[in-house]
Amino acid sequence: MFQAVLFDMDGLFIDSEPDWHAAESEMMRSNGYNWTPEDQLNSLGGPLHRVTEYMSNCLKGRKTPEQLANLIIEEMKKRMSGQVSLMPGALDFSRELSERGVPQALVSASPRPIVDAVLTGLSEKYFSVSVAAGDIERTKPFPDPYLHAARQLNVDIKQCLIFEDSPTGLTAAKASGAFVVGIPHLVVVAEEPRLKIVKSFGEVSATDLENWYLLNQRELDRPS
Repeated sequence: MFQAVLFDMDGLFIDSEPDWHAAESEMMRSNGYNWTPEDQLNSLGGPLHRVTEYMSNCLKGRKTPEQLANLIIEEMKKRMSGQVSLMPGALDFSRELSERGVPQALVSASPRPIVDAVLTGLSEKYFSVSVAAGDIERTKPFPDPYLHAARQLNVDIKQCLIFEDSPTGLTAAKASGAFVVGIPHLVVVAEEPRLKIVKSFGEVSATDLENWYLLNQRELDRPS
C-alpha cells in the first residue's frame, strides 16, 4: 500500500483556474494589455514568479514582477476567501483516503497566503501537511516541494502517490521518484511506467490505485 498521497492545489484539487484567469486578465487589461488564451496557457501551472515575469515582459516592464505578484496575491486571497470550489470528485477521494488512514498533503506553487486561504475555506479538512512557494528555496518544476512534503509526513517519497495536472507540476512530481497520477487539462500527456493518466477523480479509487501501485512496484523490482 502506498504510504501517502500528495496533491497539487490549483486546477487539480481546487477549481481555481477560472479565478486565476480572471485575476490575471483583469489586471493586464487595466494596464492596457489584452490577455489571450495563449498567454493563459503559457502561465499554466505557475509558479507565480514565472507568471509575473512573463506578465511584466508583456507590459514592457511598466510593472515589475514583484508589483504584479503582490497585486495578484491580494486579489486571489479575496477570491479564495469563504467556500472554496473543488474539482469534481476531489473531496470524495480525499475523504476515502482519510477513512483508510492514508496521510495527505497539499503541495502548491502558490504563495503561502493563498494556500492558507484555501485551507481555511475547505469544508472538510484532511491535509496534515501543506507546502507553498516560499516554504522552500526551489519550487516546481523542481521536485523539492514534494520531497519536503514527504519528509514532513515522515514517509518515503518512492512510496507516495502524487496527483498533478500541469506540465510544470508533472515534471516536479516525476523527478521526485514518486508514483504519479496525472489529470491534465489543455495538454496531452502520455502514460509512463510510474505515471497513470486519468480524466478526472471519478476514474480513480483508492483500491484501483493500490492495485496499480503494487503492479508497477513489482514490475520495477523485477530483475532485467
